[in-house]
Amino acid sequence: LGGDLLSRPRVDMGGPFFALAVKEAGSGIVHLDWNNNRAIYAYIFAVGDWEGGEFCIPQLGIKIPVRPGQVLAVLARVLAHFSAPVTSG
Repeated sequence: LGGDLLSRPRVDMGGPFFALAVKEAGSGIVHLDWNNNRAIYAYIFAVGDWEGGEFCIPQLGIKIPVRPGQVLAVLARVLAHFSAPVTSG
């Protein structure tokens, strides 16, 4: 990995981050992010304009509304999660 970072320094996140993923929409299927480390938070940064699409954690029985400009941190390998359907946008 070290050689890769030297040849492409723009992917070096400065230490605490190991990956950056960009995704449109969310998964409506309950899942765990198996490739994540159990002890490291995944950060979700919301952009766009929509209604619905709450971040759902059935283990805890909660739905978290996430709006543009907000950041959500979650242990995505520990807590099963999914996105509720987007109702508009």
